[in-house]
Amino acid sequence: MKSYSKEPPSIRLLLLDVATLILAYALAAFARFGVVLEYIKSENYSILLIVCILVYIAVFYMTDSSTGFFRRGFTQELKMVISRNLLSVLCVSTILFLSKRGIIYARLFFIEFFVFYMCLNYLARQYYKVIMLTYFKESERSSKIMLITTYRKALEIIPKMKSANLSEQKITSIAILEKDMTGKEILGIPVKAGIHNFLETIRYETVDEVFISVPPRMQLYLEEIIEELELMGIKVKLNIDTFGLNIKEKKVESYSGYHVLVFNKKEYQASKLVIKRFIDIIGAMIGVLITGLLTIFIAPAILMESPGPVFFSQTRIGKNGRRFKIYKFRSMYPDAEERKLSLLGQNEMQGFMFKLSEDPRITKVGKFIRKTSIDEFPQFLNVLMGDMSLVGTRPPTEDEFLNYESRHRRRLTLKPGLTGIWQTSGRSSITNFEEVVRMDLEYIDNWSLGLDIKLIIKTVITVLTGRGAS
Repeated sequence: MKSYSKEPPSIRLLLLDVATLILAYALAAFARFGVVLEYIKSENYSILLIVCILVYIAVFYMTDSSTGFFRRGFTQELKMVISRNLLSVLCVSTILFLSKRGIIYARLFFIEFFVFYMCLNYLARQYYKVIMLTYFKESERSSKIMLITTYRKALEIIPKMKSANLSEQKITSIAILEKDMTGKEILGIPVKAGIHNFLETIRYETVDEVFISVPPRMQLYLEEIIEELELMGIKVKLNIDTFGLNIKEKKVESYSGYHVLVFNKKEYQASKLVIKRFIDIIGAMIGVLITGLLTIFIAPAILMESPGPVFFSQTRIGKNGRRFKIYKFRSMYPDAEERKLSLLGQNEMQGFMFKLSEDPRITKVGKFIRKTSIDEFPQFLNVLMGDMSLVGTRPPTEDEFLNYESRHRRRLTLKPGLTGIWQTSGRSSITNFEEVVRMDLEYIDNWSLGLDIKLIIKTVITVLTGRGAS
């Protein structure tokens, strides 16, 4: 068995620290010399800034300052900031001494720089802590946890997890195994399932992780339960009080004072996900600007042929069951949804998707904007809002989602995307839903930043050539 892992270093916290370091450096330059850019641009002072950043990053990881960050009080955090910055000062001073460059820089500048940085860094960290624990934890972006346990254990576990100050995770539902408590609450958290229906409930609820803590007498069923949850793409955290299971654990972690076995089909590095989101934001900002320009020309054409809204919105299912409104340029007549029922018998797609190559609900303008993929451009707004990514899986409709089997739900492990493997593989020729699922899972299991960039390039080529559009 692997030893349990420490909390992974927080990339967001490191970026916050580096940002305050640069701000403190600029303030020190202004306080000492009355100017900022001239000194930062100068070779000597720009090299010093780079050295300070690199040294701080090394100290950040060496001191593991992100571990227990949300559990530290004001005094403990102040001690951490002072000790970490004194170590950084010592490292920078040693480098300057050995390189014989120390005499180049004003000593007062150094003093002001590190005093400014300790003050700014401490305040920034405290505000960041407040924001994460009050806003982010309650937002749709936080990780939603279902607790699967007994009533007595729930009374023990919930206060313990709340006191641990998990900034990005929140228990949103409970499954009580030994008796039916569905519809009731335990310490303010709703009980949504019992022993006979919690797997069915998870399939259609917004759940990112489950935390299982059960007495030994219930171990007989855990292997089947964990396999089913893994099939759905749900991360499983099992309380290690239940040893003796014949299950190959993926990872052992310390979690709110418990040792848990973590079962997850695929783990993604937090730093790479941050870079993916950064690329999404940059791409979405450009896409939103292009969408605004396109609207000037597309809107009149849509309205002239078919009076009604310029944009079409529909509820779609995002990451791990989150509902969101997807936006497109309207390519169909306003009564398209009502007419869909009469066309279901002509569906050309096998499985839980609807597709009709000669769909009578599509307008003439709609055929053009679909052929050129212009109808998809408003989805850049979904990417900017964080509901979607530039690259991902196809977001299903609510009707499709409610018919899913457990294995289909793993398609929702990552955010849905504007494009993906399915969209760049000739989507008009695919007539089997299982083939779409296969491609989406191929993307999830093999995801990398390189794959995203490759698919973005393929998408641009596909859009310019019109190949595979429907």
